Amino acid sequence: MFDNHIHCHEFPREELSGYISDYTLVCVSDDLASSRKTLEIEGVVRCLGIHPWQVEKAEPGDLSSAIRLIEKSEVPCIGEVGLDKRFVPHSYAKQAEFFGAFLNLARELNLVVNVHAPDAWEDAVEALRKADVDRALIHWYTGPIHLLEAIRDLGYYISINPAVTIQKKHQEVAKAADRRIVLLESDGPYEYRGMRLAPPAMRDTVKKLAELWDVTEEQVVETVETNAKRLWRR
Repeated sequence: MFDNHIHCHEFPREELSGYISDYTLVCVSDDLASSRKTLEIEGVVRCLGIHPWQVEKAEPGDLSSAIRLIEKSEVPCIGEVGLDKRFVPHSYAKQAEFFGAFLNLARELNLVVNVHAPDAWEDAVEALRKADVDRALIHWYTGPIHLLEAIRDLGYYISINPAVTIQKKHQEVAKAADRRIVLLESDGPYEYRGMRLAPPAMRDTVKKLAELWDVTEEQVVETVETNAKRLWRR
């Protein structure tokens, strides 16, 4: 199974090795240092970038260095990047500057963008559209239901993680979304309401989606894996 959004650089090496053998991991980065760590991990899909939470801490030159690293490394994905009005609204202008630069690069190099956008969902989708980005994944989507149609029409995807078992808004999104745009993620090793998110917990996501969609777990896996292969062109 694909884990379409996981912070591989934060896991202990032995634990991560087990996941690499059992899953296709899409490893996102948080800043320049973690981007370099992500590059050292073998057998995964690598995403490099600077997280909105880290933008205000970025040193002068970090953005240009991250862009050069992405160009040089020839990775298929930029992430985790985006906009955040919920947790770090005070740095929003600088976030937009960084996000815009990463989107221009994604368009130029035809890369997937792995997007973080709490309470900035519409801004992020509009920025993707204006930048003419071809492929994007908006992770842990809990945004407006009405925006799901635009996300689908633009050819983008959303990811659902194990929080769907307890997070009502995530459940509403999972039920309303066109199933052709739904992917799975763990967002590990993040902890949410006492849950340690990691790839094995995606089995709980599958069970919940089967319940919400009124299908079998096997049908859920077939759907989300087909979607992931389409996004990553595998």
